[in-house]
Amino acid sequence: DLHMEKWIVLYESIYRRYIPYVIAIPLIVMTTVIFLNAIGRKLSIPFPITVELVEALLVVSVYFGVALVALEGGHVNVTFTTDFMTPKNKAMLDTICNSIAAIAFCYLAVSAWSIAWESIIIFEYRLAVMRFPLWPFKALFALGLTLMGMQLIINSIKSYMLYKGRSDYAAIS
Repeated sequence: DLHMEKWIVLYESIYRRYIPYVIAIPLIVMTTVIFLNAIGRKLSIPFPITVELVEALLVVSVYFGVALVALEGGHVNVTFTTDFMTPKNKAMLDTICNSIAAIAFCYLAVSAWSIAWESIIIFEYRLAVMRFPLWPFKALFALGLTLMGMQLIINSIKSYMLYKGRSDYAAIS
């Protein structure tokens, strides 16, 4: 139990520290490419593979970002019913909901890895103005779903420990 708690704290601290850069770098590249493309279109020399590159980089920003949001506990929610629950009942509900979501995301991740693996084997490309590799981004998509599934499992464990009576567990209380 103590080893798992330490592992969770370490994993989440590393994720919190480095993933914002993994999210930000593609956003900067996308912004630059779109800016260059807008100027290029006015000069009748558009930036090649803009659509393909932006689509692929968006996958990285979004799917690595959702796990960070789950880690931080940040999401849009309506709490008018849970505001009246006891902390123990809230922890039980969080455990159930995070577990269901973890099952769903793990299933999606397994499916995405299957698709990514097929794409990696054939070095799948999209034919556009230039050949654009799809396989790395399919693998990154699968990795993002995997990280989300892992975070939901961690959230389930943390909520369960609160439900079982811990006052705090792995930096959550």
